[in-house]
Amino acid sequence: MKKIQLSKTLLAAVLCSVILVAASCSKQNDLSPIPTQSAETIKAGQKSLLASTYTITFEGIGRGYMADTTSYGDNAYSSWGGTQIAPYVHTPTNLRFAIKGAGGSTPVDYWNGGFVVSDWNYKSNTLGKTGDWWYSYLNQCSVYSGTSGSKNGGYGGSSNFAVMFGYVDGYNSSYATRPTMNFTSGSGTVEGMYVCLSSYTYGVIMNGNAFGSGTATPLKDVANGKGYFKLLAYGYNGSTPTNGGNPVEIYLASYNNHLPVVSPLTSWTYFDLSDLGTVTRVEFNFEGNDSGTYGLNTPAYICIDNVEVTQ
Repeated sequence: MKKIQLSKTLLAAVLCSVILVAASCSKQNDLSPIPTQSAETIKAGQKSLLASTYTITFEGIGRGYMADTTSYGDNAYSSWGGTQIAPYVHTPTNLRFAIKGAGGSTPVDYWNGGFVVSDWNYKSNTLGKTGDWWYSYLNQCSVYSGTSGSKNGGYGGSSNFAVMFGYVDGYNSSYATRPTMNFTSGSGTVEGMYVCLSSYTYGVIMNGNAFGSGTATPLKDVANGKGYFKLLAYGYNGSTPTNGGNPVEIYLASYNNHLPVVSPLTSWTYFDLSDLGTVTRVEFNFEGNDSGTYGLNTPAYICIDNVEVTQ
């Protein structure tokens, strides 16, 4: 009897083991398989863990990097008798903001396109100024923001910002270049930046000027009431265009039937550039339909601040 009892016990143990193993196997097979990750996905995840984001505010930099003489920016031209404005390179991103050709031994001119750092914000004529002075090239380094003349026109009421000028179209492609911000070493993602119209551009949008046709036509009345003006950004990683070669863009002003669809940007507005991806440089251009024999009548300026960079 004892021998038989042992056999039953052993049989029960064996059956229990079989049931447990079967249950365990069944449970494991019911689980969804763990998805595999590509090398690119793993690399992207590692990059996101290691990356840092920096905000370039243009604050606290030396006066030698700024349009420091007048709101025209006399020191941004080769005719300036003193020390010319220097290119600004942000630390630690190495993102460079400069007039075309700046940094070499040859003096440069802001009319060739590029960036100057500024703290001017005249939004109306100052003492002794008359006519359209505040919305002319003589006030080209002012942003239309903040309390006029108080140097608080930057994003969030800060002092400093950068003014970008320049564009290329069918009229000037033989000699003009698009303003460019570039990494002096390495690369990164320019996530975005805040933009606001310069006083010069805003004033011409609202009042027109006689530069092109000889008639001062506000943008709202251009093209049968459908005037527009926009900023475009193109990314490059080395010589390879990013985002499929397509730009990202933002309307700076747009009208339909003489009424604003996008009111002229006099409040700092975020321009998302992240779709351009990892870049070594970003090139900008302006487009609008108020143009004539010599190209755009709308001044090709925009003020930028708080540029966000991930590396």
